[in-house]
Amino acid sequence: MEIYPSEVSPQFIDLFMNKMNFTEEEFTLILSFFRREYIPRKFFYLKTGQVAKYKAYINKGSTRTFTTDEKGGEHILYFSFEDWWIGDLESFYNQQPTTLNIQAMEDCELLLLHKNDLEKLGGQIPKLKTLFAEKERKSSFANMQRLKEVKTFSAEDRYLNLINKHPEIFQRIPLQYIAMYLDIEPQSLSRMRKRLSCK
Repeated sequence: MEIYPSEVSPQFIDLFMNKMNFTEEEFTLILSFFRREYIPRKFFYLKTGQVAKYKAYINKGSTRTFTTDEKGGEHILYFSFEDWWIGDLESFYNQQPTTLNIQAMEDCELLLLHKNDLEKLGGQIPKLKTLFAEKERKSSFANMQRLKEVKTFSAEDRYLNLINKHPEIFQRIPLQYIAMYLDIEPQSLSRMRKRLSCK
């Protein structure tokens, strides 16, 4: 089903038209290759063992990306919201099974671009490759920052940093998952929130 510019977020249009200076003709062509997919809350966009075949943009909703250990324990790497691109770059480019899981935290509307279509469009519009290279560079920096937080920040500092970046997160993501992301017990998170709110 065709996607019209009026059906995508202003941030999506701004990315192509203003930040990357695509022409209207280029943007219309690129958009024609995207398809829309709805992921209900708690359903999965990607599961361990599957191959990532698409670049996926969150037009509406939120997700969590996590891994599982040999005992079945879940470890949340990050949450994603509107105007984020989600997936597994290693699986996407190497076409190998992913070790990640991406689950909808809210009803999600995704805009998907297939790997084959990206390669085809990249040949016609080289700026598209530049756009995704820049996105992937920023993603790499964000992952390094996340690793630094996990290794060096206290639980309270990780909490404060999360609130600073996503002040609306407690209205959108269940407490248990935020606690899991911060690597603390839900009860400890509740006590921390109460203590900090009294300061």
